[in-house]
Amino acid sequence: MTRPIATSPLGEPYSLARMKMLAVGLLMLAALVYVAATLLEPHHAAWGYVAAAAEAAMIGALADWFAVVALFRHPLGLAIPHTAIIPANKDRLGRRLAEFLDQHFLTRERVDEALGRWDMAGDLSRWLGDPVNSRRLARGICDATPDILATLDRQPVRTWLSGLAQRLLREVDLATLGGQAIEALTGQRHHQRWLDSLLDELAAWAARDGVQERLTEVLARELAQLRYVGLDQVAARLATRKLVAALTRTLEEVAADPEHEWRHRFDTWVERTAIRMQEDPQWQEQVAAWRDAWLDQPRWHAPVEAWWHDFVVRLRQDAEAADSKLLEHVLTLLQALGHQLEADDGLRQGLNRQVRTVLLSTLDRSRPTIVDFVSERVQAWDASEMSTVLESHIGRDLQFIRINGTVVGALVGLTLHAATEAWLR
Repeated sequence: MTRPIATSPLGEPYSLARMKMLAVGLLMLAALVYVAATLLEPHHAAWGYVAAAAEAAMIGALADWFAVVALFRHPLGLAIPHTAIIPANKDRLGRRLAEFLDQHFLTRERVDEALGRWDMAGDLSRWLGDPVNSRRLARGICDATPDILATLDRQPVRTWLSGLAQRLLREVDLATLGGQAIEALTGQRHHQRWLDSLLDELAAWAARDGVQERLTEVLARELAQLRYVGLDQVAARLATRKLVAALTRTLEEVAADPEHEWRHRFDTWVERTAIRMQEDPQWQEQVAAWRDAWLDQPRWHAPVEAWWHDFVVRLRQDAEAADSKLLEHVLTLLQALGHQLEADDGLRQGLNRQVRTVLLSTLDRSRPTIVDFVSERVQAWDASEMSTVLESHIGRDLQFIRINGTVVGALVGLTLHAATEAWLR
């Protein structure tokens, strides 16, 4: 955290104000010494040396005061040419600063070299390895989730999502995809297990007395109404009873026999269906027509939007709950990520390479924007405010120029006076 700059009653930092007072004090001291030495010079020749040193000290102090002040403002408010240098050249300085950053700090080579020394994945794994950090991050994700979900649950978002789902589904080749799914199922014999479950259910359902009675009643009534069959009600019931019993036995036989003929026929039908869905243009057109007809229903969007709304509401409720399952899932995921990164050196190196590539690519795309941003920000600053800020940061060091100018001026003045006296003698 950066400390605020302490200011004096004049609004300047204390250290800067003290340095200014010291520089001014030395100037006033040199002036007093010059006056006293000038008055005392007739009494002793040594005072001439003191007066020369004090005179040169005042000149050096005033010259350096002018130079320092001219950087930030017009000395004494006089619009002297080539003063107030920083405010007058603010925009040009901003552009030069931006170009300097671009050419010397944001070059791909320098950034790539710095990124090559950064083990980002290792730092991440160590950070996530601390339970306090991983839980804090998981908690932060869950805390941010309700606000994010609230944004995603707005009507425009729901409408956009349903439209996106509709567009994406139109681009899906359901026939080919369905054929491939069927091939995957048949390869693992899942379709036979599903057939087993279906046959077991049908056989158990058909074996019930109540079900057989109802089927017999319905079929007998239909047979009795067919004049050309010539069966009365009793004969029709007897025939249909036998038919239902035979159907039940057949279902039980197919369910019990893995090599039953019907199963082989079912295998053949499933395999042909998978091939035709992937290769037969007519089947593919028909599936596409069914898909489009389903998507073109007037009320197609409403169920999708309702489903999304229900999903978001449930997720928000869980995220806000004290015993949030989302929190535990996110925490488990983060901890697993940390352990995996720590244990897998290849994964860490791969992640570092990916991050390095992404950052360098982002830098290449963003460099002109960064340069323009720096330049524009400097141009947007108020000139006087910028001068004040710069002076508050470097003004203390600049006051040493005034102090050094006073001291050096005194030494130079003393040396020149001594040399002059020696020459004249």
